[in-house]
Amino acid sequence: MAKYKCPTLGDCDRANAGEVFERSPGEDLHCPSCATPLEPVVTAQPGNAGSTNMLPVVAGVVVLALLAGGGYMYSKRAPAPAVAAVAVPVPVTTPAPVAAPVPAMAAVPAVPAGMAPSDAETKALRQQGEAQLAGGDAQNAANASSRAAVNELLKVAIAHMAQGKLADADKDLAQARERGPKEPLVYYNTAILRLKQGRTDDAMKEFEASFMAGFNHFDKLAEDHDLDDLRKTPRFAALLKQYDTTAR
Repeated sequence: MAKYKCPTLGDCDRANAGEVFERSPGEDLHCPSCATPLEPVVTAQPGNAGSTNMLPVVAGVVVLALLAGGGYMYSKRAPAPAVAAVAVPVPVTTPAPVAAPVPAMAAVPAVPAGMAPSDAETKALRQQGEAQLAGGDAQNAANASSRAAVNELLKVAIAHMAQGKLADADKDLAQARERGPKEPLVYYNTAILRLKQGRTDDAMKEFEASFMAGFNHFDKLAEDHDLDDLRKTPRFAALLKQYDTTAR
């Protein structure tokens, strides 16, 4: 089985401990603690350095033997008559033209997508869970840790959407919904994914579910260009009018 590690050093206890996870093909490749995608552990393959290092030694022995044999045979033969040196003209070659280097193509930036929770909010949830666990409040500690894990899943899903990996984003959001069925941003980002998939009716249902769950980022909707076409429709305008109290 392949070996993996969690890359979120500083934010995940298993990453800090350097824990290695073994996964078979097809198994979930997310950290069990923080749900961050695991990274493969590359191990060096044992080589045959010993046999390689012996090659120069063997070659040297062979060369010495040949030189010794040649010297002995040369001493037994009569010296050959001297041959006058003949000057051989050296042809002049014109160096081939050097092609100009091809400039490297700039990396295409990922297109922003969705709305991610802030890193400060996720960190605060982790600290809250640790404090509650230390105080013996296991239930609330589990809830806080679960919400922090949902935030991490949302960040991964948004990154996948920005890269055009919509199928991966769909899986991430499904996991986030299982762990946080009442989180407004889960429904909101699912709505954005449905828009990218061309499923406008499903997107409208997800938007309404998000607003009903307590979505409170209406002031940031203008920054989300995924809504540029949708906000021109009467249906979405009516939905905003019903739930957006900041516009009243």
